[in-house]
Amino acid sequence: MRAGVFLPALGLAAIVLAQEPKARLTQAEAEAAVDAIVPELQSIRGINFKTKVPVTVIDDRRASEYALARFRSMTPETKIRADQTAYALLGLVPKDLDVLKTLLDVLEEQAGGFYDPGTKSFYLLDDMPNEATALLAAHELTHALEDQRYGLDGRIAKLIDDDDASFALSALIEGSATAAAATYVTNGIAAGTLTQDQLGAMGAGVESERLDALPAVMRRQLLGPYILGVTFLARGDVNAAWANPPRSSEQILHPDKYWNPKRRDEPKSVVIPNPSRRLGEGFTRAGSGVLGELTLGSLVGAETPAVSDLAAGSVPWTNAAASGWGGDRFELWTKGDASVVLLATVWDTSKDAAEFAAALPSARADFAFRRAGTKVGIVAGQFGDQREALLALLVKP
Repeated sequence: MRAGVFLPALGLAAIVLAQEPKARLTQAEAEAAVDAIVPELQSIRGINFKTKVPVTVIDDRRASEYALARFRSMTPETKIRADQTAYALLGLVPKDLDVLKTLLDVLEEQAGGFYDPGTKSFYLLDDMPNEATALLAAHELTHALEDQRYGLDGRIAKLIDDDDASFALSALIEGSATAAAATYVTNGIAAGTLTQDQLGAMGAGVESERLDALPAVMRRQLLGPYILGVTFLARGDVNAAWANPPRSSEQILHPDKYWNPKRRDEPKSVVIPNPSRRLGEGFTRAGSGVLGELTLGSLVGAETPAVSDLAAGSVPWTNAAASGWGGDRFELWTKGDASVVLLATVWDTSKDAAEFAAALPSARADFAFRRAGTKVGIVAGQFGDQREALLALLVKP
């Protein structure tokens, strides 16, 4: 669904927006904050800016307009609609949910600033407390620094049809920025260069009502890159990860499956045979993608944290039923108002496949699945009397 791919910062921005500013942030204050942090940030990341990053103070309206425009530019409208339908058919989001509006509502609650790879500029909202700008700047300027080195939008665009690989890249992007900002704060505390007002602003409570109200699968995709990205990068060098980026949420959830060369677990390619003959005349493919362990976890009962859980300690994010993922692919097929989603999954072992199948919903008339060996196939939606034929297509009897 690409919910967390480089929208305005959520995790750190949320931390600094929970209080009312004493005065509107000025352009001069924003520029001073950026100038002050650049040398420290370059030292933290071990790479230098090629060019100066412009900073502009904007209001909430312009920020909302940007978020909507960027989401639509990075994700075609047809994919937004197809993903929403497929997720609803699988039971991951409510059928009447407007995904785009919901995301924008969360961003309105959370975001305090953002780096735009399109204009190569950093934007701060004018209702940001001046004391908190340094922390947000540390996070967002890391994006700018890595964009100049690695070309973020080009990498994101290549993953348009693989939401799971897109999540993994997002975890690298946000994990790196979150870790750099945390190091900036730690260094500032040790050196005594951060004022009490700045530390107070950074430690303020988080406004998270809309974020916590999200369907679990969307909350995973929004929070995961920040939280899981940091734990993933704690196991190895960030520049090494940029040289060969992670390709699945499985690698983010289980860092040893990426960092340990003897256990490197790359995703398997999954192909769904053309179901046209079984679905009947008039059905066309409306969308496709890869869900991955993180999203499939929502389907089989893996725990999803609320914001308060993140502060309290570790949350598993996955479970035995979702672990052992090897690869998957879904396709959405439609005819008028009728929609069917086909999901083919492959697992590392027959035991992993059996655990996944055992945890799937079993009391829905519009949801069916079959397991054979390491494969599990799922069909959901208006499949009529083609249930067995479609399952046989996904998983040979």
